[in-house]
Amino acid sequence: MNFANMNLTYQRYPIDYFLDSTVQLDLKAIELWGGEPHLHVEKVTASEVQSLFKKIKSRNLEIICFTPEQCSYPVNLAAPDNETRKSSIRYFEKSLAIIDSLECPYLLISAGYGFFNEPEENAWKRAQDSIYQIAQLAEKKGITLLLEPFFYPYSNVVINARTAKRMLAEIKNPFLKAMIDIPCMIVAGDTIEDYNTLFADDLVHIHFVDGQWNNSSHLVLGEGEFPLDSLKESLENIGYNGYLTLEFFGNQYNADPEKCVQASLDYARKKWGSVN
Repeated sequence: MNFANMNLTYQRYPIDYFLDSTVQLDLKAIELWGGEPHLHVEKVTASEVQSLFKKIKSRNLEIICFTPEQCSYPVNLAAPDNETRKSSIRYFEKSLAIIDSLECPYLLISAGYGFFNEPEENAWKRAQDSIYQIAQLAEKKGITLLLEPFFYPYSNVVINARTAKRMLAEIKNPFLKAMIDIPCMIVAGDTIEDYNTLFADDLVHIHFVDGQWNNSSHLVLGEGEFPLDSLKESLENIGYNGYLTLEFFGNQYNADPEKCVQASLDYARKKWGSVN
């Protein structure tokens, strides 16, 4: 299993601590979260991006995905307010520019959300137009967008495998691909097999964590209720060989993020053998 570390879990520490921790954990890849205090898309300068890239490369780490913070206002690609939607598109344009300097193949995006008292199709059309525009820019740069479904009722646009498939089918851009966030997949009632049936080779990235059946918590492996053995078997059965990002969040992990990543790696090694 190819695991990647993620600095979202380390947001109470400087970025250098995260990078050194990743090396200490003997991991070779990172999913780079773009948020304070590590890399704020709206504030970071080109020289700061270059400096960060040098730090990453000096530790022989690979950046597998850039995930700019987008889980709350004011970033919303389906925003009813046109100025908010336009600024959200510009936000991802800036993220694409950052990726140019990071030698990173993937940019993670989400569809946002509309008002819950408006027709859902209105929000869908706004999100579709936004993602279409960003995908056109990504294609010119040779960067692939990863569309992450968010659980309902956090979002009411792309919330499961079926709606993700609809969005990819309607946009029809080869630089827009699918990914799985395990808790969101399970809360939506989907399976890895469902994603494989719908996307096949267009499924290229996964957030792999434990969790609980009735919410979107992202827990250390072995702390939750998910059938991790079954999930691993499903990944093997579909021939998935991409990275599995350990995306943990919660106040319980703030003080010692390395401990929670180490616990997950220990769990994986004990259950499944070697991990990378």
